[in-house]
Amino acid sequence: MDFWSRIIGGSRSLSSKPFRPSSPTERLTAFKRTCNTLQSATTHARNCIERLNSVLSDEARGPAPHPCLAYASSSQIFVTVTKLALSSYDDAMLRSATVLFNTLIDSEIDGVVDNRLFARALVDLVRRADKHSEDVEGRLVELLFGIANNIRLQPTILPAWFAPRSDDQERDQLDSGAEFAGAMRKDDFPLFYLLVEYVHHAGRAGDFARTGLLYLIETASRSKDLERWLIESDLATLMATGLGALYSQLGSLSFETTTNENVPHIIALSDHANQETAVSPSLGLTMDSFMSYLLFWQDTIDHCKSAEVNATLLDHFQVLFLEQLLYPSLLESSDVEGGSTAAVLTYLCRILNSIEQRDLVHRILHFLLASPSALETSPKNMDMSVSRRKSLDILAAFSEEAARPSPSLFNLRDLALLGMQSRHRQTVLATLRLMAVVLQRHHTFARSLIRTIPGQVAKQRTVGALNAELQQLVGMATSIVDDPTLNDSFENYLRDATWVVESRLYIPPAEDDEDCPLEIRQGDPIVQELLYCVESFFTNSVIVNLALTEVLMSIASSHLISLDGWLLVDPSKYVYPKHDAPVDENGPMHILEQIQFAHHEPSWSKSDAATLTSVLQCLVQRIQHWRKEIPDFDILVAARRDLLHQEQDSTKDADPRRAGRPSAASTRASSERRPLQSQREFDIGSPRGRKSRPLDIQRMTSSPQRAAVGSPPLREPSIRSAQSRESSATRAAAAAEDLRKRLATPFEAVAPHKASPVDESPEEPSDGAVEDETTSAGADDEPESATLGHVLTNVVILYEFILEISAMVQARGTLFGEAGYPDPSEDKVGTSISLNTSL
Repeated sequence: MDFWSRIIGGSRSLSSKPFRPSSPTERLTAFKRTCNTLQSATTHARNCIERLNSVLSDEARGPAPHPCLAYASSSQIFVTVTKLALSSYDDAMLRSATVLFNTLIDSEIDGVVDNRLFARALVDLVRRADKHSEDVEGRLVELLFGIANNIRLQPTILPAWFAPRSDDQERDQLDSGAEFAGAMRKDDFPLFYLLVEYVHHAGRAGDFARTGLLYLIETASRSKDLERWLIESDLATLMATGLGALYSQLGSLSFETTTNENVPHIIALSDHANQETAVSPSLGLTMDSFMSYLLFWQDTIDHCKSAEVNATLLDHFQVLFLEQLLYPSLLESSDVEGGSTAAVLTYLCRILNSIEQRDLVHRILHFLLASPSALETSPKNMDMSVSRRKSLDILAAFSEEAARPSPSLFNLRDLALLGMQSRHRQTVLATLRLMAVVLQRHHTFARSLIRTIPGQVAKQRTVGALNAELQQLVGMATSIVDDPTLNDSFENYLRDATWVVESRLYIPPAEDDEDCPLEIRQGDPIVQELLYCVESFFTNSVIVNLALTEVLMSIASSHLISLDGWLLVDPSKYVYPKHDAPVDENGPMHILEQIQFAHHEPSWSKSDAATLTSVLQCLVQRIQHWRKEIPDFDILVAARRDLLHQEQDSTKDADPRRAGRPSAASTRASSERRPLQSQREFDIGSPRGRKSRPLDIQRMTSSPQRAAVGSPPLREPSIRSAQSRESSATRAAAAAEDLRKRLATPFEAVAPHKASPVDESPEEPSDGAVEDETTSAGADDEPESATLGHVLTNVVILYEFILEISAMVQARGTLFGEAGYPDPSEDKVGTSISLNTSL
């Protein structure tokens, strides 16, 4: 037996003995053969997976039955594919594996997306795969998105991917002292955390991750277990801290090098074309990433149908982002040279200009403006779940530990006031743009930014009173520029104003908007700063004036703020002839007499004039003074306006945002108007120093006499003789050079002192070429001066602004019913007819 055993064992050992080549050449040959076999195994495996993909893809496109897809599910081939893909470290193998998983996900075969083994294989593939290739990363995250989409459509498959802890496990965790809110629970829902990892990414992977996460959050309204898990997990904490991390990476403002191509033409024709404020700041890729994530927040709040999950997200947004990051950055900003005040105001402007989600906007502005929030003051504790209560308690404790300052002491309104008083143009400009965004896009907060008088509701004026106000405003405009197409221009402005006012009518009123509009508090410091800025209109930067007029138009279009006192005269201050005054409403006054009285135009005293209108009158009188000193002033203004409009006609398809979000008035001044007549068509003898006259546009457009003007005025104008015509080219070049030098010459524009505009008599001419020390917004202690060309550009902006605000007054009177008849029971249909026919 031992003999046979030895023989058998020896033969067995001889047969299993490895090959030992006798020479180095044979050894190398054998090693290469083995390496090639091993390498071909990966290629062979990849080819096999690709053949499987081909068969499954063909079958999926055909009609049922699908035996191959069913066999792939029952045989669990996806487990083998996952192991091969992870062990190969080959991008081609990973791509083939993702194709197989995608085919199985889209096949809707039983036993695939609702299979826990399939869920584990897919999670392992995405979690452990080498994702150095952007294409592979996008394909893997697309798999997660596909599962999230299936969960949204079929919530019954959620248990295969989501396994929350039992109540006993939860009690054990609480007994052990583990933290309740913000706990990492990756084992409960690994699909969720994998999506969270890619939420911040740009490109395809980030888009799939954000959309997939939205689908999972949306499903919470149909699964109590998932809703509870989202409240108790670190979802809100991760989202809020991620947003804060991106905000913390935002640096200072950077500006592109100003060239003739990127500077808007209206700014290029001013004294500040080469300064940083001439173009909008470049916020960079970091700001783009932050805004993408903020818009994801907005989409999350919109898609989430669970009120408690939404409230949890908003609570964390306020505490972890607003209170501990955004507000401190505003509070701690510095307005010194190169400081951060302009930057943080620009960031906040970008935030408020981008988001539209009502709850998110209210959280931001209610907190920053220190306004009472209905979302916070409404006690709903009786409706809260235990999870929600505990989450709030821990978040409140965390907020107390942070000990951050409160906006009740210094809020966004205070910062806006300091920004208006700044000596740095960047800060003034950022402040004006922020105010315009709040007043335009989120105008329900207008009265938190612009103070009104509680209980002082606007009074209705008569049709005749409104026409008198319009005559005064349009009369100021026509005294600046004699425009033969004024009717068309005003109609364009009126259509725009009507569209803005109509949009206000579709907004549901807030709880505190029962009595509106309310009168502006004239002593409001922000209102005063705006008026001071208007006083220095001619020496202001053009881009500042564009933003300033946008703010004023935003206030004028708000349905919460009355025009009385600051733009129009208080109706109680109107003076009517005694014989025209209506008798007591119980008397025998006939209805016809009421209508006649409503069309009578009242007068008012200088002391009762509206504050902004008084300042505008002073500016117009300054122009009239310059018209007396400069014989060709009207021609220069008309030529400058013509140049601005012609430039817009040649670039009408360009992006209007190039002008740094200019106001509507300034945009139309340089862009939205029709091409004017050439310079030679302007009347050299146009009337100067005209007073405001009754509003009769037909007469305005037909009265001026036309006279040809051959060229821009020279310092020594003369009539060309026949003998000098052969040198016309030389003379034209010399004339153009003289005009260029003249427009670049410092011009002694008036810089008014800070006095109440009401105290200035609107009919007394200003001191013309006197320079006073100015302390207007954005100015240094030295008196400001400007070139003649800069002043001309601002004169054109002023003209367009007065026309636009006049159109807004008429649109409000028509649509808001702010003009009518003495008897409140009368139908207001006649108001619209009268207003339209008056122009």
